[in-house]
Amino acid sequence: MPNKTKKKRRAIPLADPNLLRPMTSRKRARKTTTLFHKLTRERDLALKEGDMIKVKSCEKSLEEMGGRTEYQRASQLSTSFHSTSRWVLGHLRNNGWLYGIKSDAKISENGITSGGKTTSSDGKKRNRTARRTTRILEVGAINTELLDAAETIGPKNLSSSSGVQDSKHNINVRAIDIHSMEERIEEADFLKIPLVSPGYDVIVCSMVINCVTSAVDRGEMLALLYHQLRPKGLLFLTLPKFCLTKSAFLTHNIFMKMLGRNGGVGFTIKSTKESPRVAFFILERPTEDSESTSSTKRQLDPSFTKEIIRNKGKKYPNQFSVVLKARHFFRT
Repeated sequence: MPNKTKKKRRAIPLADPNLLRPMTSRKRARKTTTLFHKLTRERDLALKEGDMIKVKSCEKSLEEMGGRTEYQRASQLSTSFHSTSRWVLGHLRNNGWLYGIKSDAKISENGITSGGKTTSSDGKKRNRTARRTTRILEVGAINTELLDAAETIGPKNLSSSSGVQDSKHNINVRAIDIHSMEERIEEADFLKIPLVSPGYDVIVCSMVINCVTSAVDRGEMLALLYHQLRPKGLLFLTLPKFCLTKSAFLTHNIFMKMLGRNGGVGFTIKSTKESPRVAFFILERPTEDSESTSSTKRQLDPSFTKEIIRNKGKKYPNQFSVVLKARHFFRT
């Protein structure tokens, strides 16, 4: 019999150590995110108690699991199954904000902005409402889908007498993350960035508030999300459903009240939905002259200003909670 020689395997080139490969196992992604949150929570508690031995132990375990880089890889896989970006862009498309926000001015065919109507050479009035760019802030950006959308050509529309032309999405996206994974994502801590005026039209905060390690800091984040929006601006907020269904401190209804205008942050809740694992919220900042949102008349519900174990008698594995402080909301 002829000798059968084994084919020599082609050598696999070593990957660039600086190249961040995507995670492919959903099971591994879930374990990674759970472990990361557990270790960071234990580390922060140890810091608060002054237990430096425990702090070093947690930091060593975090380093061994791959740290925040590994957590972000896991988050990339998770978000690919419930794309927040597609949800946000779909809503903006439906309400017209994907192509800019209408202003009070009018634009005539020759590009002149005015408050009234002008007549073209053929005697027809062709003024259209002026649109300004929709300003979007993405907090904790894991991917560049929203940044890419800002450069995308939208569907054809009739915007001039010369016929049909292509139109870009009229949005400006600022994407930030505390540890950026892409050069277009600005490395910044949302809790420390200056307030902008008149505020963003849209803020996207997906799976971020659950990563903030203390209840007071989560409350401060909600306050800053409110303050960074312009009146009538929209916040797209998501967090793991587990944080609301398995928490010793919160339920879905209590969290809704904390977000709302009656003793809470002050948002108007426009819509909510749930998937098996994620809770979705679209929130609006009311107009500044609204009586119910006036800092001189609105007060926080005292029960929201401290941690309270509300779900007793059962073992709740999740310790997610939010504490609201008046100093974060009522600024002078």
